[in-house]
Amino acid sequence: MSTRRAGGFAYIAAIVFLVVLAGFALAALRLSGTAQATVDQAVLGARANQAARAGLEWAFYRLKTPGATCTALDNPPDFSADTGYRVALTCGMLTYGEGQKSNGDALMKNIFQLTATACNIGSTCPADDASVASPDYVERKRSASICITADGADCY
Repeated sequence: MSTRRAGGFAYIAAIVFLVVLAGFALAALRLSGTAQATVDQAVLGARANQAARAGLEWAFYRLKTPGATCTALDNPPDFSADTGYRVALTCGMLTYGEGQKSNGDALMKNIFQLTATACNIGSTCPADDASVASPDYVERKRSASICITADGADCY
């Protein structure tokens, strides 16, 4: 009688090993893609935040002129060519008198409440519903207030 040697276990173990290794490789690829998308969104968000900040700083500059009101912000600069982001500004103003100047005139102060909204897609900011559905859409808002006297000086 001839004896036959048992074999084939090594083949099954090798196939199982390759399947498990392929599963690890697939998981690593998915994690890498997710990490890259997260980094991309963080960069877009940081850029949008800086664009909104630039809009606020431009508004502060414009409001420092004597007699300025919110109408000084009606035509904000178009940041989209330089940054890829559009910036929309909203402004609210409260005027009140606070004592008198040394010459006896009333000291009038203006408090401006500003909101800058920066977004990267669409012709308007905030964008329409179709643009918001895009996975690359980013929008950031920054708010600030500033007190300026009627003659354009800082409030104290």
